[in-house]
Amino acid sequence: MESLLKIPLILLPPIAMHVAFTPPHTPTSGDVVYENFIEWILIQDIGYGLSITKAISWAIAFAELFITATKAMDPNFFPSELQAVIGSLQSIQNVSITSASLLGTALIVIGGFIRWWCFRTLGRFFTFKLSVRKGHQLVTSGPYGVVRHPSYAGAALLSIGQFILHGSPSSLVRHSGILSIPALKAIAVVVLMWRMIVVASLILRIKYEDEMVKSISRVEWENWAKVVKYCLIPGIY
Repeated sequence: MESLLKIPLILLPPIAMHVAFTPPHTPTSGDVVYENFIEWILIQDIGYGLSITKAISWAIAFAELFITATKAMDPNFFPSELQAVIGSLQSIQNVSITSASLLGTALIVIGGFIRWWCFRTLGRFFTFKLSVRKGHQLVTSGPYGVVRHPSYAGAALLSIGQFILHGSPSSLVRHSGILSIPALKAIAVVVLMWRMIVVASLILRIKYEDEMVKSISRVEWENWAKVVKYCLIPGIY
């Protein structure tokens, strides 16, 4: 029964990350695209980091699904060439549903939903690059009526959820012993550090995005900021 319950828990994180990290729109030649060092970092993430993060998430999910499936298989049913592989997979300890896995999955799903909600609310005005589109308007409804930068809050929640889900002692990554391979451990450290840099860059980007929105309509932005006072976390920041 637990194996069946694990299937949606295994699939939800990569689905949420795939939705949250796939640009709904890209700037066109008529858009004004802002450029600075923070944008350069985020453009590298758009070009490479997000695709790598999504691929790793799907790889972990499929590996866990496959390992879960092999627990119910008899290695003797497979060709002799595969029996050793199936046997080694069966030797990996079952990854149980824990409070850490539930919390990590919940944060990823909530963060992904917030990002999707922002995509839907802004429509064609939402691009991953800091840009002003033709006919750009200030949108203050939906999640933008709660905080001024909800998509960044969603990205931060999603990243924290990733760290908890895949970094906790009960995770497949830790249980499998894959991090004992120096090259893979180095890759994991690089990915972790890069995600931290990206989240920090998004937070630093807030002041630039505020200035961009002010350039569209300063009066509207100031009136909105009086009502929606916080950038990321209601009542805190």
